[in-house]
Amino acid sequence: MRALKNDTATLNISVSVVAPGITLTNIVSGREAGESLSDWAKRMRGIGVPINDPGEVATAVVWLMSLGMRANGKGMLVQAGKVADVEEGIAKNRKVWMGAEMLELFRGGRSAPLFPNKL
Repeated sequence: MRALKNDTATLNISVSVVAPGITLTNIVSGREAGESLSDWAKRMRGIGVPINDPGEVATAVVWLMSLGMRANGKGMLVQAGKVADVEEGIAKNRKVWMGAEMLELFRGGRSAPLFPNKL
């Protein structure tokens, strides 16, 4: 998504990501014999495991779609029905995790001239 978002934006195409945690679907494993999906979810939530309902994930997808190009580059983490744009947090703290020198080199690379391959 990060690699594509700038190029696709020139074509008026938005690229974003929805990253759900454990979501109640029939592919969930670890249920006890005869345990329904809803009973499993109740048991897991009871021990503190964040569980999504499919509708909560779908809501995040629909919300991104409703934003059109403003959704470009968003990365939505969905946990227990709550949503956070992790890409926004990463971008705001880039200097912290990348370091000032590396960030400057990174940003400088965006304006560096491109040379044809002369091999």
